[in-house]
Amino acid sequence: MRGDAVLNAAALAARPRMAGSTTLLLVGTMLLLVAATTAAGLHFLLSARQVGAYQLEREIAFRAAEAALLDAEADLLLALRAGATGADARLAAWPPPGQCAGGAQRGLCRPAPGMPPVWNDWLDAHSPDAATGIAAGTFTGIALPALPAGVAGAAALPRYVIELLHERPPGAWLTPGYGDAGKNTKPRFRITALGAGRDPAVRALLQTKFQP
Repeated sequence: MRGDAVLNAAALAARPRMAGSTTLLLVGTMLLLVAATTAAGLHFLLSARQVGAYQLEREIAFRAAEAALLDAEADLLLALRAGATGADARLAAWPPPGQCAGGAQRGLCRPAPGMPPVWNDWLDAHSPDAATGIAAGTFTGIALPALPAGVAGAAALPRYVIELLHERPPGAWLTPGYGDAGKNTKPRFRITALGAGRDPAVRALLQTKFQP
């Protein structure tokens, strides 16, 4: 009898300890769940912020490239209006196939069969691009607008190259009757523009064919 009483007393003493251990286990599990939920929420918020920032960078780069395309078209229209006479004329000469011209003709290129285009390096965000094409505004005079404090926008001028797709002698399209029915067609150009966001690694590449 006495032995049974001792066992019962030991069992009763162990019950509070077991209840305390169970409570600690439950509390620890809840804390772990709260910590995991908080970490997941923070990760989601940071991911959403990064996605939003990247989308903004892409939009800036796209708009910059779009502006460069329009500037290149204006460049060509000004050059066609000025004519091809004189060494300083924009359309007085064309470079050899696969190369780009310099001087007054910089930014004007000729593609070559079997060779990558001159703007091929623009497809790689880690390749330098300062030597390819020309900055928007080089011949038209446009410049980046002054941005108020806190307003996001492009920090560097976009660039473009103009490739001649219509193989005719320089200035031939400026002669009387050029482009008339039964004669030569009008010249065709391919314009490729590169825009960058505030982060230079975020780029947008746009291309169009232009026929004045």
